[in-house]
Parts: sequence; structure tokens; C-alpha cells
Amino acid sequence: MCVQTRWVYFALILLVAAPALAHRPYEHPVGSFQRADGKVVSIVEYFVDGIFFADPVSIQFRFQDGTTITNTKFAFDAVVRQTPRAVEVYQFRSTWIPIASRVDLFDGYTLKDITSTASRPSALIHFTNHWLRYLIALGFAFLFWRLWATLQAMPNRGWRMAVRFIGFPLVGLAMALYAYDMLLFEPLSPLALVVGVVVLVRVYRWSRQRLEHATAD
Repeated sequence: MCVQTRWVYFALILLVAAPALAHRPYEHPVGSFQRADGKVVSIVEYFVDGIFFADPVSIQFRFQDGTTITNTKFAFDAVVRQTPRAVEVYQFRSTWIPIASRVDLFDGYTLKDITSTASRPSALIHFTNHWLRYLIALGFAFLFWRLWATLQAMPNRGWRMAVRFIGFPLVGLAMALYAYDMLLFEPLSPLALVVGVVVLVRVYRWSRQRLEHATAD
């Protein structure tokens, strides 16, 4: 079987399997907003299935009876920022470089494009909203690095040889799955994560050196 034929079969399998992997749209409430006329508007994150990628999200504004007033277009990530008189929605096509592709202002009635005059830098909004995700992701990345370094430091003999033989593939697989999830499914910047891991490693090494020097003295 030629290479081209294999790819055709593979594509057909994916097309057949996609409906089985798909899920129904779902939503998360993210707050509420009171209009000038006193009516309360619910703010909802509405997700549709992305199948092999992150689920695209649209921010919907609804009355209490469920009637939709308006909604944003679907994006890879959307961050809601409430102000005393309006709601800002920062929308990101991608978070590799977390700069919003569009910023909308909802005044209780309609959406207005304020991308060029947004009240705050979109990168700041992104990091402020996802700081906990970044901490968790950096924690796992640092853990994988320490596991890999520990395996490398083990003598390649005796029972430690078996640990290295089993450990390297397992840690490597976990790192690959982690990277796959970060690249395709999480609204985080891989570039920022790389910088964060480098900083963590250098701080860790610096603190160990300081501790060793203090112990030696």
C-alpha cells in the first residue's frame, strides 16, 4: 500500500470516528450585569465541540428567562472583564502570543468593537485571568524536569538500571502528552510557559548552590 493511500484511509477513519468523539454544546455561567433600566443580564460561556482541538467559546448575554440579547463570535479563548457600567470581552484566536484579536464592549443592549481603545492591555487580561492555570502547568513542567534529571543522575547499574529503563519512556510519554495538551487544548501561551520553566530551573539551581555554599561554610 502506497503512502498516499494510507493517508487517505487514515483521513477516512478520522472522519468516521469524529461523530463518535463529538459532544453536545455546553455552557458555564461567568456572572451577571445590571442594565441602566434595572434588568439583569446573565453572562454565559457557550462552548461547541472542537473534537481534536480546544472547544471554541462564545460569550452570550441573556435575560433571566433565557432569551439571548447578543453574543460574540466563537474564538479559541474569551475573557470577560466587568466594569461598573459595561462588560468587556477579550477574544483570542490563539494564545501563543496572548494578544486579543478583538475586544467587544457590551453596554446592556449591543456589542461594540473597542479593540483599538480597550481599557487594558489584552496580554495583562489574559495572564490575570489564567494565572492559576499557569501555576499548575509550570508545576507539572518543573516536576517532569526534576524526574528526568533524577533518572539521568542514577547510576546505570543494578536495580537502578531497571528504574532508568522503565522511567525514561514513562516520563517521556507523560511529557509528550502534557505538551500535546498545552499546545492544542489549554488557553495558555507555550512561549510564556517555556520562559517560566527556564526561570524556575535557574532559580532552583541558584538556590541549591547558595544552600550548598552555606552548608560548606
